[in-house]
Amino acid sequence: MLKKCTVLVTAIFLVSVVSGYLYADSNPYESAMVMQELSGELGWILDLDPVLISFVIFLNNAFKSFLAIVLGVLVIVPIMFIMFNGYILGIVMCESARIEGPLYVAAAILPHGIIELPMILLSAALGTRIGMLVLLRISGKIPTEEILSTLKWSISYYFRWILPLLFVAAVIETFITPAVLWILGW
Repeated sequence: MLKKCTVLVTAIFLVSVVSGYLYADSNPYESAMVMQELSGELGWILDLDPVLISFVIFLNNAFKSFLAIVLGVLVIVPIMFIMFNGYILGIVMCESARIEGPLYVAAAILPHGIIELPMILLSAALGTRIGMLVLLRISGKIPTEEILSTLKWSISYYFRWILPLLFVAAVIETFITPAVLWILGW
């Protein structure tokens, strides 16, 4: 079931990214306003020491990924998490491509995104799996113990694999990604 949930959340994420991108492409004024709002809300991070920036990025991703897992019992939360983040990423990608070009977008996302995005998608897949089990429990097809066992396994997996890799991704995002952008002239 985890493989199917991973495919599902990845497909939803990709559709959301494309939707955000197309929205931004056809509504440049509105998407510029979204970017301005994001800069206003997150701009304070850039004033921090790089170690603190890395820590803030890590905590943000770690907290949201953990919530996507444990709030999977509410069924829709991991899906909404992925849809929202994909849509916003699509807008950011479009606006960044419009201003700096597509190579900039790739250079700004790939170094850390190759680790971060799969971990976030996996967290949402784990939460979605738990939500699916809740639906099966409601219909009387599985016992509650199966949900609790899966939740326990998912949390253990999160701490063993997802959390450390999100830390690596945050360090790359803070220290490697800017270096790649600088080397490429941005």
